[in-house]
Amino acid sequence: MQRDEYGWLRSAIARFGASCKQKLSGGGSPEASIRGPLEVLLQTVGEHHKQHEVTWHDEYALRDLGVRPDYAVRAGQDIIGYIELKRPGLSVDPETFGKSNREQWEKLRDLPNLLYSNGTEWRLFRDGRQIGETVLFAGHLKSTGEKLSAADPAAFDALLKQFLMWKPEPITQVARLVQHVAPLCRLLRAAVVEQLSAEAKSPAPDDDMRARPFTGLKNDWRRYLFPSADDATFADGYAQTVTFALLLARTEDIPLKPDSFHEIGRGLDADHALMGKALQLLTDNVNERFTVTLDLLTRTIAKVVWPAIRSGNRDAYLHLYEHFLTVYDPMLRQKSGSYYTPREVVEEMVRLTEDVLRTRLDQELGFAAEEVRIVDPAMGTGTFLHTIIERVAEQAVERHGPAMARDAISRLASRLFGFELQMGPFAVSELRASDLLKKYKVPLPQGGLNLFVTDTLDNPYVEEEYLASTYGALSL
Repeated sequence: MQRDEYGWLRSAIARFGASCKQKLSGGGSPEASIRGPLEVLLQTVGEHHKQHEVTWHDEYALRDLGVRPDYAVRAGQDIIGYIELKRPGLSVDPETFGKSNREQWEKLRDLPNLLYSNGTEWRLFRDGRQIGETVLFAGHLKSTGEKLSAADPAAFDALLKQFLMWKPEPITQVARLVQHVAPLCRLLRAAVVEQLSAEAKSPAPDDDMRARPFTGLKNDWRRYLFPSADDATFADGYAQTVTFALLLARTEDIPLKPDSFHEIGRGLDADHALMGKALQLLTDNVNERFTVTLDLLTRTIAKVVWPAIRSGNRDAYLHLYEHFLTVYDPMLRQKSGSYYTPREVVEEMVRLTEDVLRTRLDQELGFAAEEVRIVDPAMGTGTFLHTIIERVAEQAVERHGPAMARDAISRLASRLFGFELQMGPFAVSELRASDLLKKYKVPLPQGGLNLFVTDTLDNPYVEEEYLASTYGALSL
């Protein structure tokens, strides 16, 4: 007699069906009636796979998002996923959702591990994408009872294993980095919008940082950095700054732990002062509304393996921000004009500029000449500056041998200047520039690179009348 590998699961589903039928016959809320049987079913699967530390938290409020999924699932100390349960018979396909369920879905969709079910239909979502096929049970919860069965018990078992055993995995490719980090950045942006909305209802004055911390941050952001920034623009700037500061910290091997943002910022401060100060200032006043999102973001970025991402991929950084925006907010990418210039075009433009330096400005050494200052007024992710670094290094090797590349780059670093309006591209530019200097074993110039977050088109003759105390550190 052949052994039934999934006999235990068939029995668990039968018990689930019988329990649901009994509960639903009592006349209570259909959705609430199947909660208890669902917990037993999932607990059985967890124990079968030796996942004994699983606990369930009912009606778990995600203050970050202003939404309350039916369950948060914890394994050990960490929340590993969320469950949204619908009444029996109601489809859990997001394409079919009505207004209220659609609004809830829009708030939940970016979570990295989300299970939707109505008791007979099961769908697993990660970062807004369904993982695997939909699993269906044969029968109706109200009438089928112990004859309830899974059309494919192996697929149901696999789906629940994926859900219950989720944890951030090592990220070794740019595509996977973007796929996992961009939705969490979008979650953080939504959390800031929710916080600003909550603060707008407060009777406290705008400058009461205890009652309205993010309103104060937003006002400082507008007055000192971006005068035209509305709530949505500030929320976007906040989310991207925190996300890319953490990515920058990861490339510097600074330990990333939840609730340690001040220490992370201090670690960045030595070589990346602006991003370090920004991370500290923007996270000093976070409250419980941000706990879930910041924890997920930090845990995920801690799994980024930069050496593997960079290995054998010269253009890893070139496409990073453009791909990020494509997932994070395609409309923002179009609005901001964030499209990369192909490397072949950049290299040719750099070559032509150097030819002008030599033939018309009498700078025989081109970009390597001490008298030459290189300024990119809209550097984006820094491709032009990075190409110049590589060109000067290659020429030094050709003229004097490999040992001279380090000296040439060391003298070049303090003569490079870049201006960028957006914090995300600015951070990517710093990532790439720092990596290049490390490649040639060149320390960063004292005080860091001459890269600045600013609007090149601002009037340079307008005297700054207001310098926000919270942003004073960023002006150094």
